[in-house]
Amino acid sequence: MKFLVILICLMINYLWLKDFDRFNDGWFFRFRCRLEGWAANFSDKLPLGWLAAFTLIYALPLASLTLILFVAKGSVFGLATMMVHILVLLVAFDRTQPGQLAKDFLEKFKGGDMAACIDFLKQEFRATGLPDVDDKDGIGRYFSKQLTYRSFERMFVLFFWYMCAGALGILFSYISYQLRDSHREQQLQKQVDFISLLIQILEWIPLRLLALTFSLAGNFVQCFENVRASFWRFSIETNNADLLYGYAGCAASGMLINGDAKEGLDTEALDEESAEIQAILGLLERSQAIWLSVLALITIVGL
Repeated sequence: MKFLVILICLMINYLWLKDFDRFNDGWFFRFRCRLEGWAANFSDKLPLGWLAAFTLIYALPLASLTLILFVAKGSVFGLATMMVHILVLLVAFDRTQPGQLAKDFLEKFKGGDMAACIDFLKQEFRATGLPDVDDKDGIGRYFSKQLTYRSFERMFVLFFWYMCAGALGILFSYISYQLRDSHREQQLQKQVDFISLLIQILEWIPLRLLALTFSLAGNFVQCFENVRASFWRFSIETNNADLLYGYAGCAASGMLINGDAKEGLDTEALDEESAEIQAILGLLERSQAIWLSVLALITIVGL
């Protein structure tokens, strides 16, 4: 069932959510603020009140989903359970396709409107520490890195944890990323470190699997050597976006833009950064196809 759910979600995400985001993540920010506000009232009695709030932030949605799955189990020949899984995945999936992100960015990038590119990065990626508006190459590299990491956390991480832990694994991952991204301006450093540790744990195995997939889908020798050199690295200080972008850059090195690139993108007169964006986009698409093929094989053999 899991493979079928993933395919249905990808189709719905591409066709139905392509032009309009029908899901709003704002509910999580309001939910978090209420629980953290409750914990703040007991800060004198609960030195670890923030941890109690985080525990409830995870526990309440997970317990609710567990109850819903229990009630839906066996209903309508399993269709009710499938619908719950589909809804959870659609909420967690990225609502904008990587190809559409690349197309929208390259329209501005090739036109030389770097101010519009900066605004695009701020809007789509909540980008911080952006390159200077005059640094065209830096802006292109920054987008390539963000595109790679966003595809990883919104797609490949979810694929992995859904196959391992089902809808509960998806919801746990979704909450973790929302805790990182949906917060007030000021956060306790303990909260930041706690979420960083959880995300490092969530991403450690999927990141290495995707890096190995990059090796198969691109320049095997260079990418595999890079993966082997940093395979066992684990630290909350590790920037997984930089690490994954390094793997993708090695895998995409020497690749030519061809018909495998995203259809509809202009491939004429490409500069180096535009070519890199399209090469990485093609790498991500081939990697997705490899993962889906492996998931289909797992489903067929019944693992």
